[in-house]
Amino acid sequence: PALLLPSFRKMATTTPAFQPSAFGYRSIRARTRHERLSLKDKVALEKDRINQRVGWQARIHQKNAPEHTAMLTSLPAGAAGYLSNSDRFHSDTVGDEYSARQEARAKQLKIQEFKRNMSLKRDEDRWNQAEQKQVEEDEYYQKLRENTTIGKKNVSNVAYDITTLQYMQSVEGEKQKYADDMVRYRSSLRSQQLIVKGDTRAKYNIISGDDRPQIIQPQPPAKPRG
Repeated sequence: PALLLPSFRKMATTTPAFQPSAFGYRSIRARTRHERLSLKDKVALEKDRINQRVGWQARIHQKNAPEHTAMLTSLPAGAAGYLSNSDRFHSDTVGDEYSARQEARAKQLKIQEFKRNMSLKRDEDRWNQAEQKQVEEDEYYQKLRENTTIGKKNVSNVAYDITTLQYMQSVEGEKQKYADDMVRYRSSLRSQQLIVKGDTRAKYNIISGDDRPQIIQPQPPAKPRG
């Protein structure tokens, strides 16, 4: 029996060639021991059932399913996501460090440039606001100068100093002086008219007998220019 054991193992592992029936019968090749054991494997059974499904989801899976488990993490050469080992496992550490330093330096320069631009914009906005404020203030005071009705609370209604009675050295002062002189002129003229028309025609004072003073005709004041 010990001598027959190698021959039995050789016969069990050898698959006989399949020959169809010469008489037209349907011949079914018997499954080998390996095939029978594989049918009992849950993973293989599940894969076989998945591949036997129908529908567009199954067709997409069957079309894109990897051939073996190693292709779950790697793709065949020529595929869209294929990457060679020389590219995947980069060994240039010095180059990586240099690239990292260059990237950090570029980021720092970008931050400095951004801060510089923001500071410049902030200063320009501040100066523009100051200029705009000055323009608005000038326009405000110009409107006050053009509007003569503003600021009359502290201005006297007469064109002379009420303390010294001196006329102001202005156009309003000259107009006020002319108006006062006209009042005095009309007063003097009325007095002369009362004397002439209310007194006797005698050339002397009928009460005291003295000579009557000569009547001097008052002169009207000169009208101011402007």
